[in-house]
Amino acid sequence: MEKINLNEIPNKPGIYIFKDDYDEPIYVGKAKNLRKRVPSYFNKNTSWKTKRLTSEAKSIAFVVSENEANALLAEYSFIQEYKPKYNIQFKDDKSYPYVTITNEEWPRAFVTRNIQQQNINFGPFPFIGAAKRSLDHLINIFPVRTCTKNTFDRHNKLNKPCLLYEIDKCSGPCVNLINKNDYKDLLSNLKEFYRGNSDTYINQKIEEMTIHSNKQEFEEANKIKITLKHLENARVNQTLMTSNDKNVDVIGIDIGRYDVVLSCLLIRNGRIVGEVKNNFEPMNVKDYENYLPQIIINLFEKNMPSNEVLVSHEFPLSETIQKKLENKWNKKITLSNPKRGWKKDLLNTAINDAKELRRVADLKRRSDLEFRSLSLEQLQHKLNLKKIPYRIEAYDISNLGDKFRVGSMVVMEDGIPKPSMYRKFHIKSFKGQDDFRSMEEIIFRRAKRLINNEEKDQSFRRNPDLILIDGGKGQLSKAKSVIDHFKLDIDVIGIAKKEEELFTPNKKSSIILNSNSEALFILQNIRDEAHRFAIQENRRLRLKDLDIDTIFEIKGVTKTSIAILLDKYKTLNKLSTASYIELSNLVEDKQAKKVYEYFNK
Repeated sequence: MEKINLNEIPNKPGIYIFKDDYDEPIYVGKAKNLRKRVPSYFNKNTSWKTKRLTSEAKSIAFVVSENEANALLAEYSFIQEYKPKYNIQFKDDKSYPYVTITNEEWPRAFVTRNIQQQNINFGPFPFIGAAKRSLDHLINIFPVRTCTKNTFDRHNKLNKPCLLYEIDKCSGPCVNLINKNDYKDLLSNLKEFYRGNSDTYINQKIEEMTIHSNKQEFEEANKIKITLKHLENARVNQTLMTSNDKNVDVIGIDIGRYDVVLSCLLIRNGRIVGEVKNNFEPMNVKDYENYLPQIIINLFEKNMPSNEVLVSHEFPLSETIQKKLENKWNKKITLSNPKRGWKKDLLNTAINDAKELRRVADLKRRSDLEFRSLSLEQLQHKLNLKKIPYRIEAYDISNLGDKFRVGSMVVMEDGIPKPSMYRKFHIKSFKGQDDFRSMEEIIFRRAKRLINNEEKDQSFRRNPDLILIDGGKGQLSKAKSVIDHFKLDIDVIGIAKKEEELFTPNKKSSIILNSNSEALFILQNIRDEAHRFAIQENRRLRLKDLDIDTIFEIKGVTKTSIAILLDKYKTLNKLSTASYIELSNLVEDKQAKKVYEYFNK
């Protein structure tokens, strides 16, 4: 996209929306002044990600607002609605698990991700398993009901408690085996535990166990010991952070070269009862004043905050964030950046946790984003491509003689395979076996759908930066002729398996990359994936056409061996996916090889 004329940009607060060829939003941002903010995306010294955004964008739209606060809320709403691909940091709308106690005549305790304000909710927990294990331990001590309303009503009509009552994991309120006052006591104890007040109850139980032990009432003492074990297991995630009985959420943030790492500790009555950890990839990591408000809104969109939220960075619009959270959760909420005291100590703990996450994230990133980006740039330079091949499509042909002829299209974006974008072709335009004509057909069908303005398929709509053909000069020539026929400006190369030679159009000699080259690894990876995907479809077609009698006709394999294999795998589908090693463990090596090749070549 060319740099936009300044006069076309509003000189007011608002949001800006970058759109692609298909008029789909790919990035949305907010600005205090649009005219000052938007031109910065077209500077020469911007990051590679910003350069890629502006090269992919074909237009930009604006929505003006009264002030920056309104722009912030408009930006958030737009991101949640359209999920633009470059707004990575706000796409994760996963809610974390909570232990919930319902507002019913006989309240129910259960684990859920969908919290409702009329219920009492404790958490969030870092994992669903942690929440379930915690509740399961406590149900052994405070046996409140965990069943659904339908189950409760059914057993109420039957006047018979369910199995949970028989194993002491429910007090049987459905058939009035416990009175309401005693049931309220169980609920009260359960709530107090999740509020962080477990020490008092545990100390009381320790005293009771000691008394029973001194009286040599060992059976009673052992029962209390089991209870204590359940309590300790239930609060395994509730580390004591401060002697103050405070409820706070503590957000520590560490900013790296490419992304932002967040660690949020949820502290109730001085104990950590949960934690939220996330990685975000904003367009400009240094510009945290713009993305930090959105991160905090998103963090508490489905997870109820405490009355006080501590944040490691100061940022504008904190009052706007407070009001939005207060309106959503109907409670007083304060955001602050403490400079001293126990709050600062808690904040330092969260920041150190974020720095440890950063260390791990950087290790992953060095083998992930940065290396992939460098590999794609290396690929562009080595093969003299017109652009960095952010989207690569690889094609392969698979057949068995003149039957089951299929072609595969495999997609890699940013160096990562995208299985949802894979497509397969059945050869239709001719009969017989001809890999050159088969390749020509599938590239023709692909290109025809690419130029169709009414194409609905998301994968076929997108323009590849590079087409990789699994084959030598012959297949490459056919593919290139189709691309030229449609006058498409797309690079096409071929890769031959034997020496891993790379062929480019109009060049007699091949290119051989260093065997340790990251660029070669990317091409090998997508080529192998295209081969696998083509064989998978070929095998599926063959299996549809096979029966047990046909399998006994594999040349060089005895009926006894086939019978042994079918006895093991039962179906042709399972037999077709067995590895050579698995087959050779059952029959002779030569026969195992023939069976394996029958299904995989």
